[in-house]
Amino acid sequence: MSSSNRAFEAFAEAGVSWAAGGRGQPLVDAAAEALAAGVDSPTLRQLAGAPRAFADEEASELAPIVFEELGLVIQERRSLEAVVAGARQLARQFLNGRLRPRDLARDLYAMYVAAGYPEELANWSGIDDYYDMLENGAMAGRIEDADDAVIEEARVLAEG
Repeated sequence: MSSSNRAFEAFAEAGVSWAAGGRGQPLVDAAAEALAAGVDSPTLRQLAGAPRAFADEEASELAPIVFEELGLVIQERRSLEAVVAGARQLARQFLNGRLRPRDLARDLYAMYVAAGYPEELANWSGIDDYYDMLENGAMAGRIEDADDAVIEEARVLAEG
């Protein structure tokens, strides 16, 4: 895979994270990396040059235009579809070794709450609580049991 294709995929991944409720700076950084790797569009250039202090505002204004220019299908920011797409992406990242089980459970629980408790993410509330109960001694069991539950739920979520 060429560096241009990798940068394009990284930008698309940053777009999904941003649409799911993430900050603007990672999207601005991914835009700059994509531009440096040869991905180009008029609005991508603007986004790549956004000042750090205004990354969230610039991303909100420019990202949808960049997505359209590049032919990316990224859901509307903070929509249920965007949050679920972001959750699925996180699950795939976890399964590829990019996150620890507890971090995935915490992040997906936060997404579940922020999205207004969508059914698609309901199981993550219980898993996050499972870790807390094990750590506080309120429940017998092992952290490895919670990790196993995360692995299983991540597989289900990632497959859609």
